[in-house]
Amino acid sequence: MEGTLAQRLRTARMMNALSARQVAALAGVSPSTVTRVESGKMNPTYDVVLKLLDAVGLDERFDPISDPLAVATARWVLGFGEEPPGVDYWINRWILTGTLKLDKIGDVTVPDLQTFAFRAGRAAALAWRPNVVRVRQDRTWNDMADGMNRAGIEWAGTGDRAANRLVYSASEGQPTFYVSDIDEAITTLGLVFKGEREWGYPITLLPFDGFGEADRWRDDDGCWYAAPWQVILDCYGGSDRVPEQADRILETLPMTTDEEDIESA
Repeated sequence: MEGTLAQRLRTARMMNALSARQVAALAGVSPSTVTRVESGKMNPTYDVVLKLLDAVGLDERFDPISDPLAVATARWVLGFGEEPPGVDYWINRWILTGTLKLDKIGDVTVPDLQTFAFRAGRAAALAWRPNVVRVRQDRTWNDMADGMNRAGIEWAGTGDRAANRLVYSASEGQPTFYVSDIDEAITTLGLVFKGEREWGYPITLLPFDGFGEADRWRDDDGCWYAAPWQVILDCYGGSDRVPEQADRILETLPMTTDEEDIESA
């Protein structure tokens, strides 16, 4: 158990670009506790284990914790939409890690836009979102779009395809959609659930959740896309090369929080 915990804790910390000091701040322990647990030199209590795992974004089964509120909070901090309930949780966590700072009058500021977007996206990993559904990728992205348009199903693409509408940067191997009615989409389009051990990328369906569909826009290709900043945050919550697309967008486009500027760049 100790070896497994040490390995999982260290790997998750590194994948989330957190220092031992930042994990310690989130868990309410000393930095030496983090390093000793990671090196296998300390057998922590169960309570400390849970605090450490939560700090690096894992639950007690070592599965990623994916909280859409993190992305909703990030969009609000960046100036998009109304304040969602419960924002203090993520704002306080990000302040503890230096991802956000408070100015002299107590307003939240973003020291580094890329780091902030990365941390928010990682906290809401697409594959582990609540009520996510994965189906076999037995049709193209355009087939999915045409089918949902014909069926009158509201939807918005995100992930790699949507990122390439902003700045072309990579292949489009992981179709990801927000869908107003996932059950209707599965039935109408004849989609087949993907088994956990089936080879290949799935088509990922995410429910409209109050912010994923916010400010969706229709491009001249007739397809609907999530708002640009939503796409960036979602890409950071993706796997393989998808986070690199978010990096590419922020490196290429003006460092702005104006979605209209991002969309038209």
